[in-house]
Amino acid sequence: MRIPGGNPKARRIEHRVAGADANPYLVLASILGAALIGIEDQRNPPPPVTGRAYSERLPKLPADWASAVNAFEDGFMIPRIFDTTLQSMFVACKRQEIAGFASQVTDLEFSAYLEVV
Repeated sequence: MRIPGGNPKARRIEHRVAGADANPYLVLASILGAALIGIEDQRNPPPPVTGRAYSERLPKLPADWASAVNAFEDGFMIPRIFDTTLQSMFVACKRQEIAGFASQVTDLEFSAYLEVV
């Protein structure tokens, strides 16, 4: 996420994390909910990153689906943004989806291991 400087009339929030498959309502609720928590808790944003941000030691987002689900389940701000029933049901649904994908043998796996096994 970033908020570019420049003309105040052009000020905006840029969110470049969520994919096209994300629920836009949940993404927006997450962004606005986190912003509201920051305002309510009078948190200051970190200093701006200048230069090449990739070389900085910054917090990273989860790199895989299961880790992202775990982060959503364990996130300390999540219950302040979403009802705990929605949180637990969303986690259960996503874990069921992950298990469904994991139980399928893909064409790539089949062709890669057919000769080995």
